[in-house]
Amino acid sequence: MVSGRLVVAVVLVVAAAGVGALLIGLQPAQPPQTNTTTTKTETTQTPATTQPSSQNIVSLTLYLNDYGYNASRGGPTITAYVGDIIRIRLIGNSTGPIVHDFVLDEKSPSPYNVKSNRLSRGQTQVIEFTANIPGEFKYYCSVAPPAGPSHRDRGQEGVIRILEK
Repeated sequence: MVSGRLVVAVVLVVAAAGVGALLIGLQPAQPPQTNTTTTKTETTQTPATTQPSSQNIVSLTLYLNDYGYNASRGGPTITAYVGDIIRIRLIGNSTGPIVHDFVLDEKSPSPYNVKSNRLSRGQTQVIEFTANIPGEFKYYCSVAPPAGPSHRDRGQEGVIRILEK
C-alpha cells in the first residue's frame, strides 16, 4: 500500500508541476495587430486655373489627351508660389497608340528640368517638384512624329506660373 501511495504522490507532484509550468508560461492575451497605412489624398482640379493650397502643396491631375491636357486645346494654367511643392498626377487618355508626356525644361524655356514618361491610354505617373524659381513658363508634350508637326506645334502646351510669396 505504501508503494501505491507513493505512486499517487508522484503522479500528483508531476501533475502539479505540469500545471504550474503551464501557468507560468501563459501570457496575457494580446489584441490582434493590424497594419495601418497612411494614404495621401490627391485633389483633382479641372478648372482652367488651379489655386495654390494653404499647405504648400499644389496637387492636380492632368489627362494627356490628343494634342491637349484635360480635354482642352493646350492645358490649364497651374499657379503656385515659390517654395510650394507641385504634385501632378498624369493619366494617359489619348486614342489609339498615341503617347504623350509632360515636359518643363530649357525649351519651355524654364530653369526646371521636369520630364515624365511617355504615357499611353490608361497609364499613370505622378511627378513632383519644388517651385523654387519664380516666373511664367510653358509645359508641353515633347512627342514629335518623324514627319509632320510635333504635339507642341499642334497646341499641346500650357502655362505654369510660379509667384513670389
